[in-house]
Amino acid sequence: METHSPSRGDDSFGFLLVTAARLLRQRFEAALAAADLDMTPGEARTLVVADKLGPVRQTELAAALSIEPMSLVAHLDRLEARGMVERRPDPDDRRSKRVHLAPKARPALRRILRVLGQAREQAMQDFGPDETAQFHDYLRRLCRSLGAAPGDGNG
Repeated sequence: METHSPSRGDDSFGFLLVTAARLLRQRFEAALAAADLDMTPGEARTLVVADKLGPVRQTELAAALSIEPMSLVAHLDRLEARGMVERRPDPDDRRSKRVHLAPKARPALRRILRVLGQAREQAMQDFGPDETAQFHDYLRRLCRSLGAAPGDGNG
């Protein structure tokens, strides 16, 4: 199988991918700020991934978010203070805590998902449905080949 490796400086594959990721992150952050959720992007992402995983150990949640456990603790402290998450003992391991979404998180989570969905639609407006699906598949495969679990993250 022939491989292509563009190497023309600014438009090389890696540079384009990193630039696109940075711009998408900026768009998501701006959309969240405009939604007046009184929440950092990290906190919003924590809620989205915690909801996707269900009651989850803090260490697993940090891994799924690709952040350090101490960064997650800071997000969880703020979310817990607002009544959006609860940390409960893990019934399978007394040394661990599981993160549970509290009912108070549901309205915020719906708004976060709506805002992120609108931002994603705007970002992909020049792509048709088939192209979007194919692009998503390519990204999942790239993540898998780079060693990350496909589907991690918020986008």
